[in-house]
Amino acid sequence: MSGTTENRGTFTHVQGELAWTIAEQRSPSEAITLTRHLTEADEGRYELLGLINECEVALYWDYFWNHVVAANFDETGVDDLARDTPEEIRYTGLGAYFAEVELDDWDWIHPRHQWHAE
Repeated sequence: MSGTTENRGTFTHVQGELAWTIAEQRSPSEAITLTRHLTEADEGRYELLGLINECEVALYWDYFWNHVVAANFDETGVDDLARDTPEEIRYTGLGAYFAEVELDDWDWIHPRHQWHAE
């Protein structure tokens, strides 16, 4: 035993909430796998914002280009987030993006951004 208390095998509250939403909207049998793919892509340059279109599309913020990337995902993973570079950068930052979108239409909003919906 290495002495660390970190357990990468357990789900966090966020992952549990995300998996539950996917199970209700899409596929109960694949919810855990889909959740892992979505959260693994949520790092570094990309930040998971939420899910739309009956949990068929994940929205990530691209910190390099300051825009939102819409990505499909399935049991094999999340589509390539870097596939498209925007012709024009639409937002000056994440706050500007949330000021313009209608969050009531989203299926799931990451808890770190739910305050934007209030």
